[in-house]
Amino acid sequence: MDTWQIILAIIIVGLSIIMPIYYSSEKKKKEQQEELEKIKKYGETINQFTSDKHK
Repeated sequence: MDTWQIILAIIIVGLSIIMPIYYSSEKKKKEQQEELEKIKKYGETINQFTSDKHK
């Protein structure tokens, strides 16, 4: 095999390992952000309910 074929094979294998890890990491970050938004919205709802109750 030529040198360029070996380098190309290493790049392809490397990308096939790195890309799924990257995309799963991004998906996890997005899910965590959505969960934090839900918690924030719930907290605001509770605060509004408590505020209305004490008026």
